[in-house]
Amino acid sequence: MPRRPNILFVMADQHRGDALGADPHCPTDDAGYPFVHTPELNRLVDRGALFSRAYVPAPICVPARQSLWSGQTPASTGATNWYGHPWDFEHTLAGELTDAGYQTQLIGKTHSHPRGNHVGFERLGPTHVGASLRDDDYAEWLQDQSGGKYDKHTGGLESNTWTARPSHVPEHEHATTWTTTKALEFLEERDEDRPFFLTVSYQRPHPPFDPPQAFWDMYIDRELPEPFMGDWTSDTFGDVMPEYPSTDAWIADLSPDEIDRARAAYYGLVTQIDFQLTRLFEAMWRKHGVLDDTLIIYTSDHGEMLGDFHLWRKGFPFEGSARVPLLMQFPAGTEYPTAQTINRPVGLEDIMPTILEFVGVDIPDTVDGRSLLTLVEDPASDWRPYYHGELGPSWSPNDATQYIIDEQYKYAWNPFTDDEFLFDLTADRREIQNLAADPTEEELLHEYRKTLASHLEDRDEGFSDGETLNTVGLDAWEGMETP
Repeated sequence: MPRRPNILFVMADQHRGDALGADPHCPTDDAGYPFVHTPELNRLVDRGALFSRAYVPAPICVPARQSLWSGQTPASTGATNWYGHPWDFEHTLAGELTDAGYQTQLIGKTHSHPRGNHVGFERLGPTHVGASLRDDDYAEWLQDQSGGKYDKHTGGLESNTWTARPSHVPEHEHATTWTTTKALEFLEERDEDRPFFLTVSYQRPHPPFDPPQAFWDMYIDRELPEPFMGDWTSDTFGDVMPEYPSTDAWIADLSPDEIDRARAAYYGLVTQIDFQLTRLFEAMWRKHGVLDDTLIIYTSDHGEMLGDFHLWRKGFPFEGSARVPLLMQFPAGTEYPTAQTINRPVGLEDIMPTILEFVGVDIPDTVDGRSLLTLVEDPASDWRPYYHGELGPSWSPNDATQYIIDEQYKYAWNPFTDDEFLFDLTADRREIQNLAADPTEEELLHEYRKTLASHLEDRDEGFSDGETLNTVGLDAWEGMETP
């Protein structure tokens, strides 16, 4: 039996879909060139594919990652927001690959629950858990490197904030660089008698918005793209806009300078990841000779609103939060078509069956997702009629959402506030015009309400009787805690 290919799965945290040079909706400069500099990621498409309409099953970290690793929807995992819920799955992507003989390791951010849950990986770590200084290998390493003079919080930035500044640590000590360094150590120490499944999980561009100085400089003096503002923004969020927002506010009407600093830092963090992937790919090619034998996939758990509609962080059905990059590069000599941009709605739960099919491992019956190889072989092939995502209330009832996305439209409904959104994504990818507020589109709106109501029939929360949508109280999310 021929040796199975290696797999490199790269995951960034909070990387929005249009912050990628290869994405057809990446903002451009005055000359028409992509604004965000990601040449290494762009190049993956030459020997693979870009899925330009990749969405998340839940636009927040924990439930999205549960769906990624299990291949299941949030309704199947039982986790529709970020609270609690131990990760106890019968089958996981890493577990199936471990059983098939792969050497499996995750390096970087985990977010599994309880902490230390391997989710099927043979080895978990070194890890970088995000905000905490506890059980964080990067935090301990940084304090040791500095002789206790500084830690990852010394620069004054915290997770989930919109404030930004250049990193207070040297570039070689930044979390993104450290994660790559640990991946390179895996390549040195791996068992060469087995194929590997290596997951490199970057914590950035999730806040803190703290790129090293070189990457801050790439963007801070440029004329940055302005946030999108819909004709519906003030009506929907005007009553909850704080006069003096905290630095971790999910909604804030900030000054242009504050927005520019956040955007410059965010794009700088994305470009830093791209540079570090160059470092990783070069070592795989020149030193270890495994690049041509490796399936590479890059994605994120959700996006970042980055000031669109005055919103920050994630947790919303809008494109900035719910759409992510998804690229794959096939090993050399693949028979699959390459250099494709595939414009069909797909999601994170599709990654597990895609990888398993590619390497010839059986897909468990528990998996809800579908293999993307179907679309690689024929982008016009029969696919799901729409993609569904959801989120229970997390920081506020305003971020509760149910959404469906088809070939043309996105319909989103908040089951707590009853707010509705209907966007024609073929004509309005910026989601400026909410067709749900247009009386001439009432018939179209009714059809999408019916589709979502049918999808949500028999859910325990009581969202629907199968025909109509019903608003529910916060007690519908059993076990929900206060953030």
